[in-house]
Amino acid sequence: MTTSERTDPDLHGRLFVNAFTWSARVRKALPERSDVEAREGGPNLSRRVIPGLESPDPVLESEVRTRLDRVEEALRKALEEADSELLSATATYLLAAGGKRFRPMLALLSGYFGDPTDPRLIPASVSLELVHVATLYHDDVIDEADSRHGVPAANVRWDNTVAILTGDYLFARASEVGADLGPDVCRILAQTIAVLCDGQIREVDAARRLDRTEASYLEVIRRKTGALIAASCRLGAMMSDAPAEHVDILEAFGESLGLAFQLSDDIMDLTASQLELGKEPGVDLKEGVFTLPVLHALEHSPHREELGRILATGVHGELLDRALEIVADGDSIEHARKAVRDEVGRAVALVERLPEGPAQHALVQLARFLSARCGADEVRGKAP
Repeated sequence: MTTSERTDPDLHGRLFVNAFTWSARVRKALPERSDVEAREGGPNLSRRVIPGLESPDPVLESEVRTRLDRVEEALRKALEEADSELLSATATYLLAAGGKRFRPMLALLSGYFGDPTDPRLIPASVSLELVHVATLYHDDVIDEADSRHGVPAANVRWDNTVAILTGDYLFARASEVGADLGPDVCRILAQTIAVLCDGQIREVDAARRLDRTEASYLEVIRRKTGALIAASCRLGAMMSDAPAEHVDILEAFGESLGLAFQLSDDIMDLTASQLELGKEPGVDLKEGVFTLPVLHALEHSPHREELGRILATGVHGELLDRALEIVADGDSIEHARKAVRDEVGRAVALVERLPEGPAQHALVQLARFLSARCGADEVRGKAP
């Protein structure tokens, strides 16, 4: 999970829209989602500008929108089968609150390197989104979050026990949906969930540690964010019977995309305004999660000793403002932007090895957006 995924999905969606129209004007903004929509069936994808689909190709846009609507319906059906009325309510709670369905979208786009009409793509996308949503329930308990997607977090709406058990249930349902797709899918889902959990344990262990290294942080986000995005691209390609070489390329692309996404999110948490973020800046600092720019400042800023004292005693109020100022004053933000450029460069170079077409162009645009989103320069990276 990225930090911004706790916030209003429409605001975050507008940031994505800017990516795919950065060479032209934005054609439309995402509408605000009504309380009625939240109660009666979740986000209306047909009304939204979907990340990656602001494409010059209207056929691609229409096809993926239609398939995302099918994913949405299948998600609801998968969770309506709960025997307990309470479990049914809790399991559908965050789905009804909205979300970008970013991972299903990547799976569907990856399917265009094989047969994009293969019916297995829908349940594969459902299983991936169920894994993602399961992590949100658990993350909100770990982070003691108050809200998610503009509604009270499940641990606030009910309690920690209910939120944890709901996340467990969603992991189980993801496995059940994936089981119908064969042992390879089950294995990938299980391995991905294990990597996600390992990443979260590493994050908890590193909380508030001033001696945390940049390498250890990058490994955590590779596991917490990159792993599921990589699996989304891999499963989408596999379910469409794409060539094995393309499957491997898309998986590597997904990992770099996930790293770039998280790094750009880290930068925005330190540099964007509350209006842009939909939340107060510096949330990671207050939670004791020292991201790449902060770790660089702790090592290289002329005010690193002062920053260390602030972080050691707890970040709040004027101390938060001062910590943000110290990180912004040096070259630590630019250091993180370079890391984004490097990952985006790898991602673009990888996907450019795939057959040219609308889906390839959409993936390239999505990767390039992550540089523009956090103020990084034009991509010049090469695949390793």
